[in-house]
Amino acid sequence: MVLRSKTYKDESNWYKLDNAAKIYPAISGPGSGSVFRVAVQLRQDVDPQILQEALAVTIPRFPTLAVKMKRGLFWYFFDANHETPRVTVEKAPPCRAVEVDENNGFLFRVSYFKKRISLEIFHALTDGTGAMVFLKTLTAQYLTLLGHGLFSDEGILDCEAYPSISETEDSFGKYYDPRIKSKWKEEKAYHVRGTRVSPENLGIVHGIVPTDSFRKLVRESNTTVTGYIAALIIYSIYRTQLHSRIYNSPVKISIPVNLRNYFPSRTVRNFSSYVNVGIKFTGEDRSFESILEQVTETMKDELKQAKLVEKISANVNAERNILMRIAPLVLKNVVLRTAYNAFGEKLFTCSLSNLGRISVPEPMREFIERFEFLLGPPVTNLLNSTVCTFGETMMISFTKVMYENDIEKFFFRFLAEKGIDVTIETN
Repeated sequence: MVLRSKTYKDESNWYKLDNAAKIYPAISGPGSGSVFRVAVQLRQDVDPQILQEALAVTIPRFPTLAVKMKRGLFWYFFDANHETPRVTVEKAPPCRAVEVDENNGFLFRVSYFKKRISLEIFHALTDGTGAMVFLKTLTAQYLTLLGHGLFSDEGILDCEAYPSISETEDSFGKYYDPRIKSKWKEEKAYHVRGTRVSPENLGIVHGIVPTDSFRKLVRESNTTVTGYIAALIIYSIYRTQLHSRIYNSPVKISIPVNLRNYFPSRTVRNFSSYVNVGIKFTGEDRSFESILEQVTETMKDELKQAKLVEKISANVNAERNILMRIAPLVLKNVVLRTAYNAFGEKLFTCSLSNLGRISVPEPMREFIERFEFLLGPPVTNLLNSTVCTFGETMMISFTKVMYENDIEKFFFRFLAEKGIDVTIETN
């Protein structure tokens, strides 16, 4: 079957930025472009010409990604981009800002290096779940063009089908409660101490562990994968920076939450919230087990649907406040940037984003070695972390803008002492 690039005849396509997206244009700059990466490593070297053809087939199926960002009087908005995005050779550093003129105005880049296909994308377009849908669909088209058959299901979209309204909707506006007002208050967090380096020198540390043995450890601990990793990051920071010390601010991990698991949404735009899970250390000795128990209980409480509705409703209602709506864009940018600098990353120590188990159709598995997931450099913090799982491989990754490596070293040594085989890759 020959696949062709399809252009949908809707020249008026434009989109408001969703509720989660509005902050990113205001806070992005040379130091942090609000860009993250999802990648797939194949079992054979990538053919760039075939990848370019696959991208041309795939992009029309994702109209909310086939856009360029424009400034309006009151808000930024996305306008349809009828150019063709270009495939490029992967360049360092990863997750750098996407420049307006580098890819025909598109707010993402698709690149390749040896066996790896990478999608780096501006967070205003989508979250990790939406980006993974795009990457899996692109990879399926690439493998089809190589003659390996047709692939569907498991989150791969049919590029011959017309995009549905449910895929392009702003689900925040659909599921928020207009009666809920903001009652949100949160104390500032402890911040990792280290020698800051330039975002151009973004450090990456992958820890590759067997899925089954790690999940067995998690089950024995009566928690979840995310809960275990969050607790171990807190414990690693405590042991390397706060042991036997009193510090008034808690060590807090900010955990994005895929709201599609709580609401019947199929959007490929942003639809995630977050929970901040923290531990305050007051000088007494704390075991990992006590931290894990506290983190697990806090997560259970914070992930109740009612609390998630309260959080997204407060954000949407703030956005729809009449004073915010009538303020010109230049003033909104100042307000959003000031608010982020005052709160934002000051409310957490490190982020932990878990994409969960990535699935593809069974016939497609033989061509894929693994998936990868990276966050870009933080704005004020020094450390981010991510997790993704494919088949027998779980990848736990740290991205950092600090010279020291004692936190991640303690983290992976702890797992090794628990009997988990850990393979380290780093740049």
